[in-house]
Amino acid sequence: MLSFLGLLVFQLPKTLPAKQAQTLKDLAYDSDKRLGYTIYIPENGKLEPYLVLTKNYYKQGNVLLMRKYLVEAAIPHKEIQTTSYYAESISDRFMNELFIHEFPSKLSSQIKMTTLNIKAKNGIQVGDEIEKIKRKLFLLLEKEVGIEIFATSDEEKIGYFIDKKFERAIASTKDGTLGLWWLRGSGAHHFVDLATLVTDYGGVGSSEVRTPNYLRPSFCLPPNTKIAKETIKGQEIYVLKAFQDLKLPKANILVEDIGLTGHELEKYYIKNNYLGIEVELKNPQYGGVLSDNLTVAKGESVQLRALTFSDGRFDGWYLGDKLISCEKLLTYQLTQNETILAKFSKKETFPIE
Repeated sequence: MLSFLGLLVFQLPKTLPAKQAQTLKDLAYDSDKRLGYTIYIPENGKLEPYLVLTKNYYKQGNVLLMRKYLVEAAIPHKEIQTTSYYAESISDRFMNELFIHEFPSKLSSQIKMTTLNIKAKNGIQVGDEIEKIKRKLFLLLEKEVGIEIFATSDEEKIGYFIDKKFERAIASTKDGTLGLWWLRGSGAHHFVDLATLVTDYGGVGSSEVRTPNYLRPSFCLPPNTKIAKETIKGQEIYVLKAFQDLKLPKANILVEDIGLTGHELEKYYIKNNYLGIEVELKNPQYGGVLSDNLTVAKGESVQLRALTFSDGRFDGWYLGDKLISCEKLLTYQLTQNETILAKFSKKETFPIE
């Protein structure tokens, strides 16, 4: 009888209707996963989906969000072959100096500074010394996506990944293309020139630090951040209440709009003659590229945005050896699959006389 009552108490919340979510913590996966644990937030003038993973990340009292889709253009973890150390690597600078400005200033100012574990720089090849860094935008660690063997210290597994570890760790761009995404890394710190990443089968592997792979930025917001429901294209979604008056359009998320995945999605693109553009970076330590979508129907255009670090300069867009534009914003019509090169260099500085 006691066992039956215990089971009843455990199951009862699941049989009751889900409580209407009012704040961001209500939407977290570990609050009530029936609500969908997805919030659409303003990013570059459109609404982008972010997964609301946990309501108390690192026990610092804030809600953890992670971008649902990979940032379109792949980047290396570090440009030169030295170490896979995360702090001040290209991925770290890209997120906290460039990508953060994709959000309205009102939102980026609300993003909480989070204290994170990282392998100490002087213990990369030898030793297990841990240090803490503070970041607004960051990458997850291996243990958080379910690989406990690479834990650095007191971080915890995230329930969203643990429940379907080798499925939910897989990520794609908006056109459904699977990609490898960088982690903050601890296991690979025993090897020079390697960084850790999530593979396209959901496991954790390693890659050379100069190999371009994708970012999946995470950040924390206060738990009592107000949210609201909106209906866009007949679909009910949650948005941040403070930005409802912006009337932003839902992003062109092909996977969700089409309603197909895997091979069926591939067949759809082939049937409807979709094309893609691949972006390569020259000297990514000085800048990077952002785009809403690199896959469009034949004859339509993609938009690419070049962004530079404080010490960087943009030198133009190239097809092969041909310079096609020096403007940071490029609108390019696709009539075939293309590979475009964005060139960056160090900004020249002149001594003050």
